Amino acid sequence: MSGDQSRIGNLREIYARRHLKAIAARWDARADAWDPALADPACHLNEDDAYRRFTRVVQRLIAKRRRFCAMHGVIDAGCGTGLVLAEVISAFAWGMGLDISPQMIRVARAKRLAHARFLVGDCFNLPSLCPRAGAVLSRGVLLSHYGREQGQAILNAARAALVPGGFLALDFLNEAARTKHRHAPENKTWFTGREIKAMARRAGFSKVTTLGQPNRRALLLLAET
Repeated sequence: MSGDQSRIGNLREIYARRHLKAIAARWDARADAWDPALADPACHLNEDDAYRRFTRVVQRLIAKRRRFCAMHGVIDAGCGTGLVLAEVISAFAWGMGLDISPQMIRVARAKRLAHARFLVGDCFNLPSLCPRAGAVLSRGVLLSHYGREQGQAILNAARAALVPGGFLALDFLNEAARTKHRHAPENKTWFTGREIKAMARRAGFSKVTTLGQPNRRALLLLAET
């Protein structure tokens, strides 16, 4: 096995077995450079305009539910430095960002977002760590990092963290576009839209759809209670 193959295998193993200390250390090392990287259009994190597309779509979803959102809170699962929460917090009664990385949370807290709290914690424990919310958001292909089995557990946790009428908006790597873009990591799981919708239904969501054109590198799952 080559060095690259070994690294890919090790990373998959870390997520599949939920070695939380190793996962946290991986993201801790990126925390201080995260915001500058996302501000750079050439960064792989912005390939196919994924970050801005996510925030635009989420803002449209919120606008359609303006009164509901204003009455409830929002949870940003895998919040990183709080960039998504900063974009949407004004539409909600409160916000909570949750991330496994203490250093990412340190950067997020330094932004002092009004009506927002940031907590170091495991997204698999959303229902016990956070009040029930009107929306759970996650930008960062969280399911693609963790794979199918653990990804199902994340969806189960998100469903349990929502109030009746709440919704989940979460992005994932799109299998149909795997070969169409420059950055196609082998250490992550690529999902079909049919597969991701089936997982959401198993988690107990009553209405599920995927948003985005078929050639997009990342699509968005919209799942409603």
